[in-house]
Amino acid sequence: MSELILIGGLAERHRHPVRDFCLRSNRPVYAEPLSGLREDKQLEHLLVHNERMLARGGFDGVIRIGNVPTLRFWRDLDTANIRVTHYTDLPFAGLTRGEVLPIENLPSVEPGARDEKFFAFDRQKAAEFARILDGEPRSELSMMRALSHQIPANARIYLGNSLPIREWDLVASRDPRGFTIEANRGANGIDGQLSTFFGWCQGANNWCIVGDLTVIYDSNAPWIVPQLERDVRFRMVIINNGGGRIFERVASLRRMEPAARERLIENRHGLKFDSWAKMWGMEIIELIPDADASRRAWEKYDALWA
Repeated sequence: MSELILIGGLAERHRHPVRDFCLRSNRPVYAEPLSGLREDKQLEHLLVHNERMLARGGFDGVIRIGNVPTLRFWRDLDTANIRVTHYTDLPFAGLTRGEVLPIENLPSVEPGARDEKFFAFDRQKAAEFARILDGEPRSELSMMRALSHQIPANARIYLGNSLPIREWDLVASRDPRGFTIEANRGANGIDGQLSTFFGWCQGANNWCIVGDLTVIYDSNAPWIVPQLERDVRFRMVIINNGGGRIFERVASLRRMEPAARERLIENRHGLKFDSWAKMWGMEIIELIPDADASRRAWEKYDALWA
């Protein structure tokens, strides 16, 4: 039996026992950023770096631990003939099937056999993708990667909404920097993101990484800033790519006429956020990727897996 361990968001108290479970099992592990284990050096030999490797693993079982994952592979499990077992504090599976058990009930397992070819191919693809990003420094993906290296160690990082979460997972540094990662997701996940971040802030090393539409949806949130604790300091990074670019990656929407998709779904715009930040007395970092470079980077990434 070939099983994958898929780890979503984890409470800090669960990370040590989950790490031990993964080490005992010797199975491939895909750990999302909110798990706190994505950069864990003890697990490095088991961690799968590329999400698209998961569909190539020939897995007949998935052990999902923690909160509901965001990656595409998870959504595809709803229709795949793969057995899924959920170990989570949530009262629901997040899929239409699968037994739900408490994380404390992680089972005793026999170590799985390691597929060296699978991991070698994963590392090869990661190196090739890194070279693609090196060649497109003005692309959104490259800028996100660079940002992850520049944020100070032990930072508290809030990601919102969909595209920043997925891009961080895809390209962010895997160095163990002591980051605490949080995010707010869901069907209406774009609402209230900045408000959530300000309520989550503590101490002097808080970073908020959000998209432009996310800021627009919650643009009145900074009213609370003067009431934050005196020791709170934060940096806000706005990825201004001129609209909801995640919808460019949704296959079902590509059948739409491009102008209609841009107007009705992507909400294209030419806004900048310097005056908004000045109105609230804040300093922001506004990243403005080059649209053509971003398109080329994504196309090369897709070709890498064709």
